[in-house]
Amino acid sequence: MIPLKANWYAVYTYPNLERRIHSELVKQAISTYLPLQKVLRQWSDRIKELHVPLFPSYLFVHIHDHERVNVLKVAGVARFVAFEGRPAIISTDEIETIRKVESVAVELEPSLLSGDWVQIMHGPLAGLKGILFKKKGKTRFGVQLNGLRQALSLNVCVSLLKKL
Repeated sequence: MIPLKANWYAVYTYPNLERRIHSELVKQAISTYLPLQKVLRQWSDRIKELHVPLFPSYLFVHIHDHERVNVLKVAGVARFVAFEGRPAIISTDEIETIRKVESVAVELEPSLLSGDWVQIMHGPLAGLKGILFKKKGKTRFGVQLNGLRQALSLNVCVSLLKKL
């Protein structure tokens, strides 16, 4: 008998429960991934570095089809991300892209124009291709994640980019 292949799936959670759900899934020996990003938050008396979900209300599980029901039983899990009624399978390449992106924040080359296709040439994101765009007046590097039908955006260092 051929063993069933495990796939990555995106799970939609109720707001601000990603960490608790991640911990519960780990306790149940379910392979899970909660991408986090570092952000600075300012209060009236201090500035603090926090680790917040890269995709608020989402986390990823690496499971076999028959294990989906176990994930849905965890309090706070709303549903699997699905398209056309079928749970969306997230490719391993997309998971690896997220792993690379979650800890990087650098700035863009000013000579590149919004809409240009570029490739990162050096560093942990080497080989990643994306498009430049403007958001709130700042130029950003965008990566499309087809499995989620979402995009990631980040700042990238001038010396790392090459126009395609």
